[in-house]
Amino acid sequence: MATQPQTQRVRRSSVFRFGYDEGIDSTNDARNVLLIVTALITTVTFQAGVTPPGGVWQENKDGHKAGRAIYSSQKGPFYAFLVCYTLAFSTSTLVLVSLTYNHGRI
Repeated sequence: MATQPQTQRVRRSSVFRFGYDEGIDSTNDARNVLLIVTALITTVTFQAGVTPPGGVWQENKDGHKAGRAIYSSQKGPFYAFLVCYTLAFSTSTLVLVSLTYNHGRI
């Protein structure tokens, strides 16, 4: 009795399960996923800039100015936050614009 050859399934590790597979996924699907992830990163970094960690001073007293970030009194950590925030926001905005620029045009 002849048996039909069975196709062997290649077992992929969990790291590669969510990767781009040229045989299954289209480039538009990959682009859409990147757009969603980039939009979320842009939104989160924008929100971090609008409401900085620790909040802002509400009143002008004890040498503090109202509206100034409380976290800014710690110079080193605050500058590290600003640098990381600026890099994340700028990069995610650049990727977002790059993915949407001239989409649909030939």
